[in-house]
Amino acid sequence: MGMPKRSSDRCRNAFARRIVELMGLSLEKSAQGSESLDLLREMYAQMLRTRLVDSIAWTAYQQGQLGFVASCRGHEAAQVGSALCIEVGQDFTLPYYRDLGVVLTIGMTPEEVLRTYLQARQAPTLREQEAQLARQNAGESELEARPTSRPVSHWGYHKHNLVTAPAPVATQIMHAAGIAFACKLRKSPSVTIAYCGDGATAESDFRAGITFAAQHQLPALFICEQDSPPHLPSTLSTLSLPEGLHYERITGSDVLLVYAATQEAMQRARAGHGPTLLEIVVTRATPGFPPLDPTCDPLARCQQLLQEHNAWDVTWASDLEARLRAEAAQALADVLLGAANL
Repeated sequence: MGMPKRSSDRCRNAFARRIVELMGLSLEKSAQGSESLDLLREMYAQMLRTRLVDSIAWTAYQQGQLGFVASCRGHEAAQVGSALCIEVGQDFTLPYYRDLGVVLTIGMTPEEVLRTYLQARQAPTLREQEAQLARQNAGESELEARPTSRPVSHWGYHKHNLVTAPAPVATQIMHAAGIAFACKLRKSPSVTIAYCGDGATAESDFRAGITFAAQHQLPALFICEQDSPPHLPSTLSTLSLPEGLHYERITGSDVLLVYAATQEAMQRARAGHGPTLLEIVVTRATPGFPPLDPTCDPLARCQQLLQEHNAWDVTWASDLEARLRAEAAQALADVLLGAANL
């Protein structure tokens, strides 16, 4: 196989350059500059919502109220910046289990997300049910035989073309290639966007999916959220990528860069120029543990950018956090109350 088309971390197409230029001080007072700053505020608000829902879900999981929660702290810019580029209802989205920011951005409510976590807690797998029955038959009490592990939440939202992903970490890449192939056959303007974690790149399904998409020049975007220090080599550096696949590696703490790179990839796919593999390098953290370094924290980076352009308002930020925190807390209370009344 030949070498794939690669590009640097810089945003190269006209749209990306326009977005970056609109953030320039010289354009701050223009109507376009104001529009761009409004977009950046929206990005901050979506990332903050993601972090607060993630935090409250993690706390509830630790207290045994919800099923397993895979935190997305540190992934907010990668998820929100890319999801804002999706044409909801037209494009197809295949998230992976850590993509809370993606599903919130394209339309799931905090209550719907938390209900998904709760359902994961309440629904043991078939294997767990069989093991529980075997333990009961062996004489253990019902409490002793209760399963100790729970399945991971899998997002699904049919009305927004959000495709539920299965448990294996890379099969959604294959599914995305198939959906994109169907869209191409139908001459649909849709783009299929599939997310995965760094562990997926070692799976054969990952290679098969991106190769099929490259061979047929499908309208697809594959996003790998790579939890790795930016100075370390990529896990993809040892992988021979297929010819016809555009590849780009960018930092995942800069929401504007993620947005511009995703827009470029989506435009390329809609124009019939084939698929893109976008590797977004993030630094993951866990709620309740030492906080992220500000240079790796998507919210801190976004706040800094707003401050540099005199667009950061302390009152606005404080009111926004209070409103979103109350929204998340109310969503959890409603979910738990509904479960108690069943």
